[in-house]
Amino acid sequence: MNAKQITVAALIVALAPLATLPQAGVARPYGGGGYSRPSGGYDFHNDTGGSHPQTYSHSSTGPEGTNRTTTATNTGNGYNRTTTANNGNYNRTSSGSENNGQYNHNANASNGYASHSTSSNANANTGNYSRTAGGSNPNGSYYTSTSGNAYNGSYNHTTNASNVYGYNYHGTSTSTNGYYNHSAYVTNPVYGSYPAWGWNGGVAWYPAPYYYGGGFWGAMAIGATTAALYGSIVANNQTFTSYQVQPSSPGAKLLSSYQLTQTPCGPPNLVAIYGPNNSVICAEPNAKVAAGNYSLDSSNLTIISQSAA
Repeated sequence: MNAKQITVAALIVALAPLATLPQAGVARPYGGGGYSRPSGGYDFHNDTGGSHPQTYSHSSTGPEGTNRTTTATNTGNGYNRTTTANNGNYNRTSSGSENNGQYNHNANASNGYASHSTSSNANANTGNYSRTAGGSNPNGSYYTSTSGNAYNGSYNHTTNASNVYGYNYHGTSTSTNGYYNHSAYVTNPVYGSYPAWGWNGGVAWYPAPYYYGGGFWGAMAIGATTAALYGSIVANNQTFTSYQVQPSSPGAKLLSSYQLTQTPCGPPNLVAIYGPNNSVICAEPNAKVAAGNYSLDSSNLTIISQSAA
């Protein structure tokens, strides 16, 4: 096994879950309520061919009373392993395998209050890896998905979480060719709990041709002299001209729900919202929305932060 294969083989260990709820490092708007896995038992993750019989099974009781059974099989090309553990309301089942450089790991755990599950895989030959994880307790739930390639440094990660208090979180992170981007949904304070297009009575809004922003910011034609100019922004060698948002437009509803006040684009440290059809408007930041660049989801009038480093 060469250095690259060792690197990716180690990924499955890094991706394998710590059976702890809530999971460290994951957005958790649903609050606490985690638990730690009782100690005891064995880990055959690093078993290699020839070091054990073809099939090996072992049961034990840990110092805290955890009953654990592990069965490992040497397939000749790798291994398969399954471990079950229980202690009162605590139950956990995990399985792992390796076959010609393909590593897989799955785990499910619960303690009568919260539950957690993960699924991971990595390939030492291609460098590809992926992992999903989810958990829930009476206060809320979360789900994450991660994938990438260890050899070219690509990386994609998404997180969705919600709680019983009505807070929702969605975030995405990507890394390609050394460029990193993180996007996070800023839940609409007014329409965040509505279904898609709920702000429009459940009727989908479609951009209209020949209108600035497809008419999202109001029914004013592109370049019309009746629309008040509100500055401009230069991004990616392209100039975006901004116009005044018209009352009763979808854009006006968006600004009102976030308590944003439109201001001419140009000065630094503003909220810049890029809308449909290469449109943009700017607003003064407030306690709900920090200065920065945002895209928007017109189906639920949600803005999404855009940052790169």
